[in-house]
Amino acid sequence: MTMAVLDTVFPVLPYVQWTIIIALFIGTGKLSLDALWQNHMSTDYCGGIGIAWSFNLWVIPIIKLNKSISAVTSLLETSRRGGMWLEPANAAFAVLLGINAILVSQHPDATEAELWKQYAFSSAALFQVAWWERVFIFPLEDWIAALDKEKGKAGGSEDRWMDATTGMALHRDMDKWCRYHSVRATIPFIAGLVALSAKMRW
Repeated sequence: MTMAVLDTVFPVLPYVQWTIIIALFIGTGKLSLDALWQNHMSTDYCGGIGIAWSFNLWVIPIIKLNKSISAVTSLLETSRRGGMWLEPANAAFAVLLGINAILVSQHPDATEAELWKQYAFSSAALFQVAWWERVFIFPLEDWIAALDKEKGKAGGSEDRWMDATTGMALHRDMDKWCRYHSVRATIPFIAGLVALSAKMRW
């Protein structure tokens, strides 16, 4: 890459870097949670580092209050809706941080060029999310989906109450899901902290 091109890119990089860092901390987009209150009400949650952590902090506890088998659908639909933007955003930030690391390594200021390592680490960290989800979270969601043994039968799932055994199994699996998701939610936070450390001159 010629220096003329790099000289054009370098002034823009700080804006890109801050945009990614802020997005990793506060989340991007809007998560619709109307699956939680099917046929009753709908609500939108927007903002905060709590976008990812909101699943653990209040979404799952609310779903646990549902004693019907529709709790299974609520969890899976909420996860699906979150994944619609969390997964593409995470992948995009991982790629952008990787490109950013390469560009920063070419900076004429040696001190600035050394910061490529932080951005490379952040990029590598974000790439870990994909395999974590596919190895731990997605198989567990398939297991949870199987709890609704009568799916497709006449009558809405909200009308079918869970027996004690199914309820205990669902709550146990939801707790496990929260533990797996806490790792998934923490990785972007760590990536954001490391990228932020490159912007802070202590």
